[in-house]
Amino acid sequence: MKSLGGSAILVAALSLTGCVPNADPYPEIPRFAKSGGQTQAELDAKLATIPGLKFQKSSGGKPNVKGNTGFTFHFELDSGYRIADPAGLVDYLSRSAWSVRDGYMPNSAIYIECLCNVADNLDLVVAGEDAGWVAKDSQLHRGPAENGYTDVNVWVSTDNTYSERRGAVANRERLGKWPGDAPDVPENLVVPR
Repeated sequence: MKSLGGSAILVAALSLTGCVPNADPYPEIPRFAKSGGQTQAELDAKLATIPGLKFQKSSGGKPNVKGNTGFTFHFELDSGYRIADPAGLVDYLSRSAWSVRDGYMPNSAIYIECLCNVADNLDLVVAGEDAGWVAKDSQLHRGPAENGYTDVNVWVSTDNTYSERRGAVANRERLGKWPGDAPDVPENLVVPR
């Protein structure tokens, strides 16, 4: 009698228990739209045109164990520049995240993180409130850190008790159908000092 290898036994066992490797645990989360919006590569090319900003990360991710997907922007501001329109930047990045079609639709939050110039005292939570993406007093507001780091969460999750308070319901209405239209980079978001 021929012995089955370990891999064959594992596949047979998983088949009997109903567990199939690589099964999609969250089929309800929209992803990889065939049209609309823009690709990740197109977004990256646009971000590269913004003077003074260096993006270390600008992407979404696969669902975590709770089925949450987000989109993160992490960037640094060159010391020779300043963010002239913080609210406009939060608006542009929020709409951009929602427009990326070759990944998962963000269903929790859009995270925007900047290591900015200390002297500017930039607060992205205030910028998010000014842009209308952040409900007043909905986030832990600690202001910029001593090194200039600041961040904001633009909530898009509409399936929990915090959705209304965090502004997520209004944000989803404002964003519309996913993927949204790809916004153009506004002029004079970041300018030389």
